[in-house]
Amino acid sequence: MLTRTATELRVRDLAPVTSDEPPVRGGENRGPSPLELVLFSLCACTNVTTGRMAAKLRFRYSNLETEAEGELDTRGRKGTADVPVHYRAVRLRVRIATEESDERIERLADLVGRYCPVDSLIGAAVEDYTVDWERV
Repeated sequence: MLTRTATELRVRDLAPVTSDEPPVRGGENRGPSPLELVLFSLCACTNVTTGRMAAKLRFRYSNLETEAEGELDTRGRKGTADVPVHYRAVRLRVRIATEESDERIERLADLVGRYCPVDSLIGAAVEDYTVDWERV
């Protein structure tokens, strides 16, 4: 613990990562908030799973970009309404540079959705979860 809102996260033998809240929530903005780290994890896991599934399908692509955003209903965190304290909606956008057919992109997207652990976790927890794949 660095402060009541900031913590140093350690995994394996990697350099620590700091998580903190923005000033409006009492933090010093030293790093992404815990909920923002969830979105980071979704993007990172989508990248890894895409690479693995593409290799299995012999699917060729030259670039992959992911972007995730979440919507909160802060009444849950404030205790003023009986709504989830986590994201009420998450949107994941995947942009892939490829010459593969639309059908092959759909197949890849289906497999990524099925085998990405963070995608599965978000899909189970967030009622309004959408994933859009786009060719670039």
